Formats: sequence, C-alpha cells, structure tokens
Amino acid sequence: MDQQFDFRALLVKLQDCLSDNDRRRLHFIVGDTIPRHLRDDPTLGGTLSLLESLFDRAKISEQDFDYLIQAFQEIHCYEAVKRLKGLNCDFKRKLKI
Repeated sequence: MDQQFDFRALLVKLQDCLSDNDRRRLHFIVGDTIPRHLRDDPTLGGTLSLLESLFDRAKISEQDFDYLIQAFQEIHCYEAVKRLKGLNCDFKRKLKI
C-alpha cells in the first residue's frame, strides 16, 4: 500500500476512537478553516468530509499532519495524537528522514 492510503486508513480508524463530543470539539476547534456546513455536521460522515476539506486546503497531507495532531491535542484526544505521532515516525523511517 502507499503512504496516502495508509494515512487515510488510519484516519478512518481514528473515527472509532472519537465520541460524539470529541467530533463536536474537533469541528469547533478547526473553526474557520473549513466551510460552515461541515462545521455543523459532527456525524461520522461529516467528520470524514471535514478531513477531506483539510486535505483540499493543504492543512494536512500524508507527509504533514501536524495541524491535525495539534487539533487532537487541544481537544484532549490523546489516543489519536499517539497514533498520528506513531504513524509520523513510521513514515519517516520508511523515507529514511
């Protein structure tokens, strides 16, 4: 599998770790970064659309997802932070950075 697929697969798995309140907080914390209609939809589908919007706006990519790590830290989703930081280390090892 490629790096982008692995990253997107992890983002889907992270959704299982988020409560409804976590999703609401994530939508709130990204604020004006995403369109209002996405902010107002904290469902699973709405959160996946939020993530897609962050890709489209170049806020996150499979090489740089510090923005997402920071957002999860701010809303106290430490399991998501741990998984994203671990993935970052794995990607760097593969790229030999």
